Amino acid sequence: MPPNPFAHDVCRSPWEAGHSVDSFQAEVLDQVLDALEGQRGGPLMLLTAPRAGYGKTHLLGRIAQEVEEQAVIVPITFRAGDALSLPSLSRRGLDALLEAAPGDSPGWSRLRHHCAQVVTKLVRKLVAEGRLTCANPQQALEVLSGPQRDIFDPDGKARRVGDWLAEHQEGLCASLAALAARQLPLRAELLHGWMCAMMSQCQEGGLAGVAEMRELCTADQDHGVPAFLALLDLWRPVVVLVDHLDGLYRNPEAGVKIASMMLDLVENQKMHVVLSLNQDVWQATFGHHLPGALEDRLTASQVLLRGLNEADATSLLRLRLDQAGVAADLKADFEKFLNLRQHFLGRPVGSVSARAFLRHCARQWEIYHHIPASEVHEPTGEHSAGLENEVPLLTETVADESLTHLPPLFDQDTANVVQRMADSLAEPEAALPQDDVRENLPTVDPAPQESAEETLPPPALPTAAPPDAQEAAATDWKTVPGTAPANSSAEATPTADAFVKLRDMLSRLRQPSGMAAAAAIAASPAPSAQPLPTSTAPPLAKPTTPVVDELNGRFHALRLQHQAEAVAQPLDHARLAEVIRLAGRRFPLVRFSEHELPGLPGRQALYWTMQGVEVLFGTAPPSDTAYWQTMSAFAAGRLAELTAQAEREKRPPAKLKMVGFKTERDQLTWQGILQSQFFPPAVREVADIIHLDVESAAALYAMQRLIKESESGVLKAEPSQIISTLARELDFFWKRVTRLDRFST
Repeated sequence: MPPNPFAHDVCRSPWEAGHSVDSFQAEVLDQVLDALEGQRGGPLMLLTAPRAGYGKTHLLGRIAQEVEEQAVIVPITFRAGDALSLPSLSRRGLDALLEAAPGDSPGWSRLRHHCAQVVTKLVRKLVAEGRLTCANPQQALEVLSGPQRDIFDPDGKARRVGDWLAEHQEGLCASLAALAARQLPLRAELLHGWMCAMMSQCQEGGLAGVAEMRELCTADQDHGVPAFLALLDLWRPVVVLVDHLDGLYRNPEAGVKIASMMLDLVENQKMHVVLSLNQDVWQATFGHHLPGALEDRLTASQVLLRGLNEADATSLLRLRLDQAGVAADLKADFEKFLNLRQHFLGRPVGSVSARAFLRHCARQWEIYHHIPASEVHEPTGEHSAGLENEVPLLTETVADESLTHLPPLFDQDTANVVQRMADSLAEPEAALPQDDVRENLPTVDPAPQESAEETLPPPALPTAAPPDAQEAAATDWKTVPGTAPANSSAEATPTADAFVKLRDMLSRLRQPSGMAAAAAIAASPAPSAQPLPTSTAPPLAKPTTPVVDELNGRFHALRLQHQAEAVAQPLDHARLAEVIRLAGRRFPLVRFSEHELPGLPGRQALYWTMQGVEVLFGTAPPSDTAYWQTMSAFAAGRLAELTAQAEREKRPPAKLKMVGFKTERDQLTWQGILQSQFFPPAVREVADIIHLDVESAAALYAMQRLIKESESGVLKAEPSQIISTLARELDFFWKRVTRLDRFST
C-alpha cells in the first residue's frame, strides 16, 4: 500500500507550514498582513480558534512566508518552568532562531543569518560615516551589502572581509556597541557583550556565542528592554509570533503576565505581536481574568479562525495527493470514494477543522486500500444519471445457491448484544405536547375517527384508588397513569417521553371542561365499558396551519443563522437562562422559582420543582469560579434540607439535580473541576453537566430569539404558542434536563 499522504496533520512550528491552499483563511491572512505592514507599534493581533486543529500554527507559517523579506520573524513558545518574564521571552526567541534554518542559506541557522545582518548593517553605517578606515569605501559598502555567506563562510567569495572583521573584532565591537547605543535605550557596556557574542555567531555559527547571549538576557529584567529583539529591530521590524500556550491552561496569573509583556512589546518597544490560542485557553487563562483595560486592548484586533469549506477541502485533498506523487487515475478514484459533498452535507459552515478533515482522509485512505476491488464499483443504469461525482457504493453481494456463503461476523450471543446496543443508540421518538395520548387510555370500543380527533378527554384515573393516590398518580413526574393495570403491584416503567406526556395531560386537566370530564370519567364504574364521549371536553387551541408553517420556517432559518455563532463563540448562558425561565413558567408540571445567590448580588439560580425532584440550574461558564463555588454551597445546603425534611416526615428524600451546560471548548475545564475538590462529594454526585453540540446550541438560540420576537410583537404568536408548536425541536433538551438515570460529565 502507498504511504498515507494524510498522515502528517500537526504543524509544530511556523517553519513547518510548507505548501497550503491559498483560499483557506485568505481573509484572515490579508487582515493580519495589513496590520503588520502598517506603522510600528500597531495593534496586537489576537488569533483565536474554536479548538485545536483549525490551522493556527499553519497560518502563522504563512504569515512568516509572506513578510520574511520585510521583517524578522521570531516565534515564541514558552516552556514548562519559564518565569514568564522578559529574559524568558528573549531566550525562547534565541532558541527558536537557533533551531530554524533559512531557506536561502543552507547549513546556516536563522540566528546566524540575523546576527550577520545586524553586524554588517552597523559596519556599513560606520563606513558610511567615515568612522572606519577603508581603502575603498564604495567597494566595501557593496561587499557588506551582499550575501553574508560570502563574508563569513570559509569558502565565501568575500572571506577576506570576514577575516579582517575577525582580526579587529575587539576594537570593532566597541565601536559597534557605541553606534547601537545611539539608537537603543541601553548602555554601551551592555551592548558590547552582545556585539562580541553576535560576532562570534557570525564567524563560527553553531553554538558560538549562544551561551553568552543567554546570560546577557538576564539583564533584560533590570532595564525592561529585550536587548536581543531590540538589536534585531535595528535591521528589520520584528514580528513576534506567540503560540502553543496550552500548557498554561487555567493559569490566570500567567495570562496576566503574558498579556502585559505582549502589550509592552507593541506599545513601548514598537514591535508587532501576533498572539495565537484556542478558545478554551482564552476562557480559562485570559478572558475575564484580565483587568478590563488589558482585555479591551487584546480583543481590539481579534480575528476568529473558521474551518474548511468544501472547496478548500477539495483543494487540500488534491494538494496532499499531488505532493505524495499519487497517480492521476488513483487520485480521481480516491476522490470519488471520499465523496466530499456527502462529508460536508449538513455540517455547519466553518465547523470542519483542517486537522479533523486530514484525519478523516487518512482513515478513508486506509479503508480504500483494504477494500476488495470487487466491492467498490460505480452505480449503473438509470440510477447512475447525474451521479458522476458521488461516492462508489459498497454493496453486499447476494449469494445464490451457486455461491459459497460467508461465515457470520458475530456469534449469536454477540449479535444479540450488538443489536441491543444499536437499539439503545437509536434516536428516541420525539414527544410533542400535541402527541396523541390515547395510547395511555384504557381500551375502549372504537369511536368515529372524526369525533375522536376533535376532542380527547384526559386519561381516566383508577377508580379503586383514594383521591390522594389519584392526585399523586396524576402528578408523579416519573410514571404515566394508565400504562399499567390498577391492580398491578409492579412499578410502572417510565417511558422516554413521560415528562412531556404528563405535561400535556395536566394541561388538559386544567381546562375547565377538562376537569369536569376527568371527574366524570373517574366516577364511572368501568371506563372501558362505553365509548369515550366526544363532547365532554373542547379541543385544545392549536395554532392554525399558516402560523405553524411560519413558526417552523422562522425557527429553522434562525437555527441555521446561529450555527456559525455557536461554532465560533462561547456558550451564551444568558440565552439558556431565558429559555429555562420561560419553560419553567409554562410547563404545567413545573413550579419555577429564582433564588439570588448569597454574596453575589444580581446573580440568580434557576429552580424547577416537580413531584419528588428538584432541578437547580447553573447558568455560568466553568471559568466563573465564584459563581460555581456559591452554587455548590447552595446545592449542599439544599441537600441537607431535603434530607432533614424527609427524616421528619419519615419518607424518602426528594432527589436534587444540579445542572450545568458545556460545549466542546468547555470539556477539559469541567473535567478538571469534577475531578478536583472544587465540589464536595455530595454535590459532585448530583452534578449533571449537559453537553450541547453546535446543533443543540443553535436550536436553543433560535428558540430564545423567537420568544424575543414574540414579546416585541414582530411575530404574531404568543410565547406559549411558540413553546407548544416547537416543543418537538427542543425535545432533546427537556428529556435530558429531567433525566435522572445518568449524570454526564
